[in-house]
Amino acid sequence: MRLEELRLGDLILVRWTDASNHKATLEEHEVSPETSCKDWGVYLGVSGSKRRFILVGKDVVMAHNEWGATRIPLGLVDCVELILPREQVMQMIEEARGLGRRIRLRRQVRREAEHVRVA
Repeated sequence: MRLEELRLGDLILVRWTDASNHKATLEEHEVSPETSCKDWGVYLGVSGSKRRFILVGKDVVMAHNEWGATRIPLGLVDCVELILPREQVMQMIEEARGLGRRIRLRRQVRREAEHVRVA
């Protein structure tokens, strides 16, 4: 999928290549210095002035509307896959919110212990 086809809020999977950081022989480093990575989350767009990064949202602090995001350099991206379009993501979020409103946990009723005397 091309980035131009994505919309903010789409749930995506990004496959990308990063440098590896592990101990190996020199021959192994020469053959395979990279690591395949996958990140999934909410598409937040592309940003950066000198280098461009795709922003994949992971979590949000609702009170401040602050997103935690992975920033992946576009030059390292192998492919981007659409998991769910934003309409379906929003529908699922609304359903989850509705569940939170409809389900009430019962308070534990504190029962007095019954004492039985044995003669």
